Amino acid sequence: MLSSIKDGSKSEENQREVAYLVVYRYISGKPLGSDNKEPSFWRNLGKLVAEISETMSEVKCDDFVRHHSWDPFQAHKTLEDVKKHFPGDKIPNVNVDSIIVSLKTIENNLKGFTKQLVHSDINEYNIIVGEDEEVAIIDFNDTIRSYRVFDLGHCIGYMTEAQQCNLKIGRYVFEGYSSVIKLSDKELSMLYDIVIARFTLSVSVGCEQINSGEANAYVTKCVEDNISFLQKLSDFGRETFNDIILGM
Repeated sequence: MLSSIKDGSKSEENQREVAYLVVYRYISGKPLGSDNKEPSFWRNLGKLVAEISETMSEVKCDDFVRHHSWDPFQAHKTLEDVKKHFPGDKIPNVNVDSIIVSLKTIENNLKGFTKQLVHSDINEYNIIVGEDEEVAIIDFNDTIRSYRVFDLGHCIGYMTEAQQCNLKIGRYVFEGYSSVIKLSDKELSMLYDIVIARFTLSVSVGCEQINSGEANAYVTKCVEDNISFLQKLSDFGRETFNDIILGM
């Protein structure tokens, strides 16, 4: 169950109204991580992502403003700041400047669609697997007001990465999602760019932390895995990605 609670008092720091999204449910289980699952599990996950998206779309948030570096529409600014840390020698097929342009293009192409609250960080450690393969999504700390397609793109990207770039996993997630929400061709055409951009940003931010000596073992491992994923995904290219995941 989701509810929106608005605090009418002004924050001394930013003098804006503060809105809180509260999620009520006890979840027993363990993080998905890189565990291998049957196709039905991934379809159920995709369906859950869509159901959560539908529920969050019902929360009135037209005046919800949050400046967040992982917001897809703030990401090009963040990437500008950290792009010097991107290991281009290891991933020559990924051009950061082109990704920045792509992020701006995504924003322009989605302007006609309705914004809503989105989770914005559906990765393999924010997915809890309970008894009988029941699946749940946790950690709404990065919730922002954006476009629903980003949650699908992030989920497909993280699930595919966790399964050694197995694009069929992304296909199963997409099938489950599509059983609830039918995205337009324009929205779907953005998925490859959304995935590439998200992981390019993740690698750049992670490498910045490594170079400054602030990274822990988890960040270092994530960077290594994400670099490997970007290498494979860029080798596949947009056409193969769309053909396997979207059947386009």
